[in-house]
This record gives sequence, structure tokens and C-alpha cells, in this order.
Amino acid sequence: MPSLNLISKRLKQLSEIPDKKETIFLEDVRKEFRQDLQHFIFGETLMIKDGKPVIGKNLYKNWLLKIKTKGFDNDI
Repeated sequence: MPSLNLISKRLKQLSEIPDKKETIFLEDVRKEFRQDLQHFIFGETLMIKDGKPVIGKNLYKNWLLKIKTKGFDNDI
């Protein structure tokens, strides 16, 4: 199981993605977080760019808020 310090560092990295990237793709998120994000965005309307679904910044930030307030839907 990852240490709390490592989890905190990875959450910080997740929070920095919208500031660093204009377009957020699912592959921009670390593999261990993708399943939770996929469950969160299920049913949402996504754009396609370069043949890959694009996650809107507001949707992504709402997912980060969900993580901070309710946690993950699966074990990290």
C-alpha cells in the first residue's frame, strides 16, 4: 500500500494537470486513478480530439473535488 506522503504527492500532481495542459486526455491521468475517473465521467458528453476523448476542465475539476470530499470509488 502506498504511503500517505506518496498519495498526497500524486493528488497534488492530479491537481496540477488542468493548469499545465490545455487539453486533458484520459491517458494524462496516472493509471491507478483512471478507473475512478472513468466511473465519474460515465454518461457525460465528451469531445474527441486526435481520436481520443477529451475531458473538459470543469468536469475534471469536479472529479478532483469529489476525490477530496468523498474519496475514490476503488482502492488506490
